[in-house]
Amino acid sequence: MRKALVSVFNKDGILDFVRELSHYDFEIFATKGTGNFLKSKGVKVRYIQEITGFDELIGGRVKTLNSNIFAGILARNSDREELERKRIPIFDLVVVNLYPFEKVSEHSSREAELVENIDIGGVALLRAGAKNYERVGVVSDPSQYTMIAEELKKYGEIRYDVRKKLAKSAFERVIRYDSVIVDRLLKGSEKQLLHINSIKTLRYGENPHQSAFVGKIEGSPSALDALEKLHGKELSYNNYLDILSAVKLSQVLGEGSVVIVKHTNPSGASLFHNSLFETYERALSTDPKSSFGGILAVNSSGIDETLAEKINEHFYEAVAARDFTEKALDMLFKKRNRRIIRFDNFPKGIREYRVINGVVLSQEPDEGKPYDEIKCMTSRKPSKNESEDAEFGLEVVRCVRSNAVILVRDGKLIGVGAGQMSRVDAARIAIEKAKEFAHPLDGAVMVSDAFFPFPDSLQLGIEVGIKVFVEPGGSRRDDEVIKAAESAGVTLLFTGKRLFRH
Repeated sequence: MRKALVSVFNKDGILDFVRELSHYDFEIFATKGTGNFLKSKGVKVRYIQEITGFDELIGGRVKTLNSNIFAGILARNSDREELERKRIPIFDLVVVNLYPFEKVSEHSSREAELVENIDIGGVALLRAGAKNYERVGVVSDPSQYTMIAEELKKYGEIRYDVRKKLAKSAFERVIRYDSVIVDRLLKGSEKQLLHINSIKTLRYGENPHQSAFVGKIEGSPSALDALEKLHGKELSYNNYLDILSAVKLSQVLGEGSVVIVKHTNPSGASLFHNSLFETYERALSTDPKSSFGGILAVNSSGIDETLAEKINEHFYEAVAARDFTEKALDMLFKKRNRRIIRFDNFPKGIREYRVINGVVLSQEPDEGKPYDEIKCMTSRKPSKNESEDAEFGLEVVRCVRSNAVILVRDGKLIGVGAGQMSRVDAARIAIEKAKEFAHPLDGAVMVSDAFFPFPDSLQLGIEVGIKVFVEPGGSRRDDEVIKAAESAGVTLLFTGKRLFRH
């Protein structure tokens, strides 16, 4: 008879699976807990103590860690005679799932409880079975039971290619398991184990000649869990980048805010103003030309039929909101290919990673208020409205590619200069964009993501009537910039916080 070693914490589906194995002449060996469960259901089971020669030790911490057990798993066909001579069973199938460390760690931070839920023997069994995939099938998750049963029913065995895939899944499960332990129990280490799961292949990357996928870091909250596609084509690589940028900014700006993103840069943004309909019109007015084909994010569940009809007048790759009325969805679904996304709050505090040419860069997320330590460096002080615009502008500019200079007025973005090598060019573009769409510059606030290295950007704004300038400060020529602002009778605010986004 073929032999299966079964040791599972999660008993879901195991009874039916083991009964199925018995139909195909598998003799079942099990650990004490699993064996007692199966025996109580009428399944014929042999206990591994027959092989190890001892009962479970030290409160169950040692069950399967025994040379006879691992010899029976790791044996090659050429080793059969040796093991038969020593009366050591040779296993053809290893069925193991691990202690639920991840689930326990979601509701408990007690170190003693977490430590007791670190599986040792189970991990070793999975690795041994996976290593010997040439002969052994290793089942590491209850979701695989049906597939194994069908394989046996159709072929009478677990084929080599299937055993190899099972081995890959087992190794991946061990890696994920250990990465969660490192993340949640051994926090603070700069060395981090990253494993990506829930991987989905995308049609292509940023360009059609690039392959791509989307996935989540195992053991870490993910914004993917807060996004639900309701309609339209599959999301592309670029769609994901823009949707994540748009939704995140809309959530930072607060309830009722509207954001439009194009190529990861905001091309429209407005705080809530009177009504959701009016707020949308304000955001679109920032730059309706650049917003064409962008991503619209509305931080509200109040998208109704009237607003949906207005949205349909403009071309967006995707429309995201907290929720939609049924009539609004009927209206928005008329655009067959446009993606409609429902979103929830994004998780905060998640470390950021980039992998470029094999180089891994990691940093803390840029969160928190960027204006907590704002200081006025000039005699002219900002009005209440100007201060509110400064705060709004700082939240927006941190989402614009550097070098970035933007213009805001009355809680609305009116000009964007993004991704320039020269800061004065970014300022010039922001002013030109505001003029292009007839936004009044008198009363506007200019916000820079980093310091003005010279007074030239300031001077461009002064010439068109801008009265308030916001930057972090820190330049060797801060005194020259402050002097230029003082001489012109305008307001200069220093935040002490650079907001680069590369």
